[in-house]
Formats: sequence, structure tokens, C-alpha cells
Amino acid sequence: MGKHEITIEVDDSRLGSYQDAQLAMLWHVAQANPAPHGDHAAGELVERIGREIIGRWLQATPPELWRHQGRHHHWQQLRQLAIFYPGVDEAGHPDWHDGTWVPRATGDQDHSDRP
Repeated sequence: MGKHEITIEVDDSRLGSYQDAQLAMLWHVAQANPAPHGDHAAGELVERIGREIIGRWLQATPPELWRHQGRHHHWQQLRQLAIFYPGVDEAGHPDWHDGTWVPRATGDQDHSDRP
């Protein structure tokens, strides 16, 4: 057993061509770089590798759409003050929307979350 020195070459213009496992290994190696803290080149390399990893992760992870919308606040306020009674009980029926909003009273059952 002896002392070994290992050199790893990174072509940061080809980061997109590296396999995921190799890219993760390069990020760890780049973090372990013995360059002084604040070294410009070391920091740029780690950042480029990290951005490639994040870009791949986001590409494979669909965003959650429509969770928050501007109208949600007003909808929540309305639901606290009133209850919607649909025109018919069958969701999707055109007359469902012909219902009425009634001021909320204690014990009222909430139907306003139905389509």
C-alpha cells in the first residue's frame, strides 16, 4: 500500500454529454478541489456542474401547475362568507352553474368546492 495521486479531467464544455453518475462524481470531486476558498476557476467549475445537474433534475421533474392562482384568495374569502347551492346536484350538468350563493350560517354544509 502506498500513496496515490489521481487526476480527473473535466471538459466543462461537454458537461451535457456526461452520464448522470459521472456528473455526480465530478461535482463531488470539484467540491473537494484543494484550490483556495474563493478561487474563481474552482467556483465556476462547481457552479457549471451544479447547474447541469439541476437542469437535468428539473427536466425530469414536471412542475406542479396551477397550485396557486390569483383568484384563489378571493375564492377562499367567498367560501368563508357564503355557501353555493348548485342548480342541480349532477356535477357537469349545464344547470349546475345556475345555483345560488347564500350567506353562511352556523352549521351550514359547504358545497362550494364542487365543480
